[in-house]
Amino acid sequence: MSRSAPEPAAAPGGPPAARATQPRRASARSICRLARGARRPALAAAMVLSALLVTRCARAVPPPREPPPSGRIVFVDTAGWYRRTPDEVAVLTPFDLTIDGLPAGLPLTLGPWQGAERPHDAAVDLYFRRPDVSVERTYYRADGEIVWLTAFGSRGAKSFHLFEHTPETCYPLGGWSITAFGPAGIPLGPLPLPVNQGTAVGRDGSLVFLYFYVWDSPDRDSERGVLTMRVASPVTASTDATRTMLASDFLPRLFSSTVAWSRF
Repeated sequence: MSRSAPEPAAAPGGPPAARATQPRRASARSICRLARGARRPALAAAMVLSALLVTRCARAVPPPREPPPSGRIVFVDTAGWYRRTPDEVAVLTPFDLTIDGLPAGLPLTLGPWQGAERPHDAAVDLYFRRPDVSVERTYYRADGEIVWLTAFGSRGAKSFHLFEHTPETCYPLGGWSITAFGPAGIPLGPLPLPVNQGTAVGRDGSLVFLYFYVWDSPDRDSERGVLTMRVASPVTASTDATRTMLASDFLPRLFSSTVAWSRF
């Protein structure tokens, strides 16, 4: 209720006490007058109570949610424009993993990992039609572990090429044999982080690779663009050990945690 609006008028009290000179039986007109007087305080009380309830309800509305203090929300899935999977998640990242934010938005130092830029691969421009952003790096850990990280992002029609050329189809062209491939979930908060995961064998040994797609909005609008992120590491001790290293030490450097969100 605004300050300029008048408060509800005070209702008159009950009817005066009956005088001794009045007849013992009230007339019909007196009874109606008494009934109207009894209804007035009840109506006024109802108006006051209603105003209090409205004020209390207005005060009980929670304020808008503040943005996460430790980063931004992005949306990750293992499929692209043609379909969504039930494994799609919203995930918190401390970095700016958007087409406009990269490559500067992803630092070269990720905890114990120190990154270095790799020379640009000309095949990227050929197969992805010159993506709007390219990140090609190698991250090193002091114990000798290596992670190759690549990220390509595009908007509009050429973003569809990001889903046509994937590791399981392109690695064999480079002399690698895919020995295992399929969807997997990386433990990362209330929901697993969905990835496409595989292993490959070549003349220089074995490697484990993971890849997924990142959107900056749940709309997944092609005009806003999409990012494909690919992480691979050579097997040192064992395939399981390399897979565990990526899942427990490298990916958690890129993403803090999934959040409780579901499209379906």
